[in-house]
Amino acid sequence: MKKILLIEDNPNVLLNTTRMLQAEGYIVISANNGRTGIEKAQQDIPSLIVCDIMMPEIDGYGVIAALRNNSATTTIPFIFLSAKSDKTDFRHGMELGSDDYLTKPFTRDDLLGAINAQFKKQEVINSYYKQELSNLRSNISKSLPHQLLFPAIEVMGLSDILIKNYHAMQAHEVPDIGKRIRKAGKDMHEMVKKFLLYAELESTDNNTEWISQIRNSKSTFIDLEIPSSAKKIANNYNRISDLYLDVNDAVVQISDSYLNIIITELIDNAFKFSAEGTTIDVLGNSDRQEYCLTITDRGQGIEAEQLANLGAYIKFEKKLYMQQGTGLGLAIAKRLIDLHGGRLEIESVPYEQTVVRVFLPLANSSQF
Repeated sequence: MKKILLIEDNPNVLLNTTRMLQAEGYIVISANNGRTGIEKAQQDIPSLIVCDIMMPEIDGYGVIAALRNNSATTTIPFIFLSAKSDKTDFRHGMELGSDDYLTKPFTRDDLLGAINAQFKKQEVINSYYKQELSNLRSNISKSLPHQLLFPAIEVMGLSDILIKNYHAMQAHEVPDIGKRIRKAGKDMHEMVKKFLLYAELESTDNNTEWISQIRNSKSTFIDLEIPSSAKKIANNYNRISDLYLDVNDAVVQISDSYLNIIITELIDNAFKFSAEGTTIDVLGNSDRQEYCLTITDRGQGIEAEQLANLGAYIKFEKKLYMQQGTGLGLAIAKRLIDLHGGRLEIESVPYEQTVVRVFLPLANSSQF
């Protein structure tokens, strides 16, 4: 049964509207001022809120501002009731996050129609997110086994060699096999971490408190951080001579850890899918508002279909099996960039050149 919070300081309107909603089968929680309304909304978490604007202590605008800043109440449908019918009042309410606005006096049909419309909208939204989560779970369950299959086969095969042939092996052969087993295990570990990170990021759409928190983070000394990560990746591929760096410093609105994930995913892809002896350019510079990181490689590139569906992990599924997580790495990078209010741009001509640009907001001077 749906629960409606009614916040109204006029006792007659409060009583009559409560009875009207109860007659329709709703559970009604009532509050006669804004402060009490905020408290009850946070305690009882209603399905919908109907709120007057002109009230003592805290008015309706203060109520919605407080509730929209609380992660537990930010998505609750909110309908204003008010004798104020000026367009500026209506616009102000909508800008604060109101879903509808009814002027007094209102009819029974007006109110019930507005309430039903909001519940129908919520059903559509909930259905959409349930389907998205279902798709995500399905893709993870389908792709993860394939991603783990090859390193698992290698671990089992090498282990069998040790078990069956250790007595006939030369001393130097055992450490070599051990290193290969460790590398395969590390690959599996990295894949699992990547899938878990992607699932975590996909579950944060409605967590405004968490998003606000990460957007207040900042990364300093990126003229050291980016080259350091890039050189480490280049060394892993024994291609340090292929790396060209020109990175300027700035204070970027992202944490060091998330910045490092973005850098690692994008630069690693550049090396993974380009030939030894071709240059990887990593450039970084800023204007007054944002920092631009540009990564250019001369490798196999990204197909137009992949670019068109970047961020929609389901579209990368077939590629994941063959390219060992390239699509997922790009999806993770894009998701992190989006969450921080940035953007990702990719231009690619297959087997000629791929240019990846990451734009991230600069931190405000007040955060330094």
